[in-house]
Amino acid sequence: MGFFSFKEEVKMIIRTDNLPWPIDERLKNLLQHEIAKSGIKEDQGVTLNFRDPKYNHVNGGFHPVEIAINTDGSIEYITDFALYGTPPYVELGKEIDFDFGLKLFQYLSEEYPIQEGQDMYRLWEINFLCYYEMGVYHQITVTTLE
Repeated sequence: MGFFSFKEEVKMIIRTDNLPWPIDERLKNLLQHEIAKSGIKEDQGVTLNFRDPKYNHVNGGFHPVEIAINTDGSIEYITDFALYGTPPYVELGKEIDFDFGLKLFQYLSEEYPIQEGQDMYRLWEINFLCYYEMGVYHQITVTTLE
């Protein structure tokens, strides 16, 4: 588990007390690691984007993921995107969305109370951590929230 042994000083502490269920400590660590690497101040909210540059409608690949963290370190949302449509009309859209701020879980454009997303979240989290450790996200960007 090499990717989960981070050495740099943690600047932003990820809070989980606002979440409806516990998250894996490895997810907290990798988010803190990516934020620390970015050099963004800990008092700013951020959006983290994880991209597999090979992902497309022909070859497949790993879905893009976006995670927003508020200025207080709480996770606002986690969104997993997928490609929809038939070429040449293919576009990126939400497939799975855990909106902790609005307390909504969305799957394939249907909305549910956030509590109904716990099983899907567990599956998503296991997959995401494996993909991160495999190094499939060659483009990871951290930007400040506007």
